[in-house]
Amino acid sequence: MDNVTHESSIENTSPENWTKGKVIRERIPYNKQRIYGDHEIEQALHIPQNQLNNAKLFNSRYDYAKTLGKGISYLELGVAWGTSAEKFIDITDAKSADLVDLYNNAYATREPGGSAPKNSLVTHEQHIKDKFSYHPGVNVIQGDAIEIVPTLTNKYDLILIDLGTERFFIRNLLRHCSKLVNVGGVIGLTSYMNYDAIHYEQHVGTYQSVNEFLYYNKNWSVDAMVLHELGFHEIYIKKNS
Repeated sequence: MDNVTHESSIENTSPENWTKGKVIRERIPYNKQRIYGDHEIEQALHIPQNQLNNAKLFNSRYDYAKTLGKGISYLELGVAWGTSAEKFIDITDAKSADLVDLYNNAYATREPGGSAPKNSLVTHEQHIKDKFSYHPGVNVIQGDAIEIVPTLTNKYDLILIDLGTERFFIRNLLRHCSKLVNVGGVIGLTSYMNYDAIHYEQHVGTYQSVNEFLYYNKNWSVDAMVLHELGFHEIYIKKNS
């Protein structure tokens, strides 16, 4: 198991330095965990240029979905009310989809209004089952993704990670998910940003974990980035061999 170190530095942390932004700290080794303080931020690794040469830029994840093949196998971690899952499944004519979520009423979902069930007597999980009842290949799985993913045996063409932003949660999910992706398949991650956001009120470690994963896994490359109007950009990385 990774070693976890909690650090709090006094260097450049006087009140007057808060107006200058966070203190930049060294990169965390791939085999270790270190928790920086709220006033600190980890410097990310650069993605090598040869892993960016074929990357494309998109306005929305749904425009990106149109570039994917038909009949894909799909896994989504963090389903909320099923808006993204529905789009990816329908646009790609997915042959199968595993939808993993705690199904605890989509706490903290950013989708604005309209997606929650109108009947409050219907549970979150049942709402998703009903929503996708038209598709015989959709499997609704209730549970914590970090516990569920290591138990999965299917292979996928697309995995969307749309939950959690904690640095080592994303690192570990990427490690597990990379084993479930077919060659030529893609993992998508939301909230690809380097700085804390007012939405989360905590460190956002997706940027560092994705860059780190690509740096140490040369058979992967960036397939696309999706821009978001509030800065919650998305990145889609492809397994090439």
